[in-house]
Amino acid sequence: MVVRKFGEEISFQNFSVKIVSEINHCFFCGSKYKHLAEKRNLTLKELSQYPLLLLNQTSYERRMLDADFKKQKIKLEPIMDFTYHAPIVYLVKQGYGIGYTLKGSIENELKTGELFELNIEGLSLLHNLGIIYNSNYLSVGARKLLEIIDNTEI
Repeated sequence: MVVRKFGEEISFQNFSVKIVSEINHCFFCGSKYKHLAEKRNLTLKELSQYPLLLLNQTSYERRMLDADFKKQKIKLEPIMDFTYHAPIVYLVKQGYGIGYTLKGSIENELKTGELFELNIEGLSLLHNLGIIYNSNYLSVGARKLLEIIDNTEI
């Protein structure tokens, strides 16, 4: 996996890709599975033995997870899958399983100790968010957006 940096621009054919953000995902649990968060490195094989609450197979996050599990020849079988993150967070808090979501969306719960991040070995948790465009066909608004991104520092 190639990690790109904010503002980096990559070109292919007639299109350009500008990296605008890094997105970090994490597996997390509530107090029922807190003992897993205390382990230094949980393997995907160990993780697959627990009830997993994940996004459905059409989501980008799930496809990336499926690929990581497949690389290690482990079948990913969640007990439930969802179309958005909120019910996953709610059910994990209630003790129904282990969830996977955008780390930034549960940052407060991780800080307060309501949820616990799991340390998983052999998993790609960092992904990039980018804008794909053809510079020959940009509207005034699209040009302004790219200008704002170019002038933004993280």
